[in-house]
Amino acid sequence: MSVDHFWRRLPGQAVDACSPEELGELVPRSRDVRYDRLVAAGLALGVRRTAVLMELALTENGLHPDPAARLPVYGGTRRDIGVGMPVLRPDQVAAAFTFLRDSALGELVRQQDTVLARRVAQLDLEPPWSESWAARVVNDLRELRDFFAGAAAAGDAVVVRESV
Repeated sequence: MSVDHFWRRLPGQAVDACSPEELGELVPRSRDVRYDRLVAAGLALGVRRTAVLMELALTENGLHPDPAARLPVYGGTRRDIGVGMPVLRPDQVAAAFTFLRDSALGELVRQQDTVLARRVAQLDLEPPWSESWAARVVNDLRELRDFFAGAAAAGDAVVVRESV
């Protein structure tokens, strides 16, 4: 299965020490030999076709006006790497984790069922929105929460890459 959205943990100070090009090389562009090794070490996470849906589930809910809702999927400060890559500093990683930990992720997806179904249709994704899509989004959000838990505990920064 190909991956189209990546998160990569790095020591907090590494994002300042790396040039944009060096930072970009640390984050997988597509499923390559590094990807499986990084995932096994808990240093990377990737999802396929669900990132935009994860973002909607976290941010389109009026119950969560918390700015940290925008951090986990696409958030952070842009660095000049190609079109720019979001970089979450250790304090932002901790805020993103706290938000994910304190959120009922399955409930957020259920509450946004109509919004998510509309987005799947707009993107012309197959199959149409269904319970299996919802389960995939919830699973990916839980994996993202666990990934951010490890990053927050280590004081790591997180770099995000969306493959195009």
